[in-house]
Amino acid sequence: MDQSDKKNYLHPEQEFFENIEEYFQSSSSSYGQKMHAFPRFVPRQAISYFLARNEIFKNIISIHGSIMDFGVYRGSSLFTWHQLSAIYEPYNHVRRIIGFDSFAGFSELDENDFGEDGKKFDLKRPGAMEFQDGQRELERGIALCDLNRPLGHVARAQIEEGVLPDSVERYLGAHQETIVAMANFGLGLYMPTKKILQIIKPRLQRGSILVFEELNQAMWPGETKALIEVFGAENVRLHRIPYCPHISWMQVGGTD
Repeated sequence: MDQSDKKNYLHPEQEFFENIEEYFQSSSSSYGQKMHAFPRFVPRQAISYFLARNEIFKNIISIHGSIMDFGVYRGSSLFTWHQLSAIYEPYNHVRRIIGFDSFAGFSELDENDFGEDGKKFDLKRPGAMEFQDGQRELERGIALCDLNRPLGHVARAQIEEGVLPDSVERYLGAHQETIVAMANFGLGLYMPTKKILQIIKPRLQRGSILVFEELNQAMWPGETKALIEVFGAENVRLHRIPYCPHISWMQVGGTD
């Protein structure tokens, strides 16, 4: 709930979030027992995100190329792709999963990032969602996941630290081989989203999947504006997952 506006939650839901951490910490179970019984402790919202990403990921199992995740923050989407790849395609040793973030929080917001809703939302400011030492922490998590992954000695996921979109340009400049199978946008801001869409567009193929976390949301209008300006609304068909309203996705060159 830290990333959401509390006014969107009913009182019982707020009470759940206020008490669930203490319930998790005070449980007599070991770590392994807790993880085996994770639905006891994980909010239904987090489970819905995981299930939605699972459904989206299935669309790229037969599509060659890399997964790029923009604005990884604490790794929710990045580690979901990493785990799903290990499960569905354990021997796809050429799949790369690259997470991009400055870990310094939001860059400057411009007028396109403010709609009629959420103008006073605390996260809508430069530096919000900073993750100090985020790269080191996420890289350790990747290393641990690799211990429990087939072909774990072959690198699959990595973190590219730096201000976006500059870090994306640097990565693609150093990796001319990159073709994009899927790109996930979790930035929420107009200018970096637009520039990244323009940068990766030549690397997309028919069937590539673009995933968005803030489209059609009054609180984050910039992402919608960026998509329309780069692709044109008439060229886009957005899919949605019924139980996870925030996430939408499109297939490049697809009409279904």
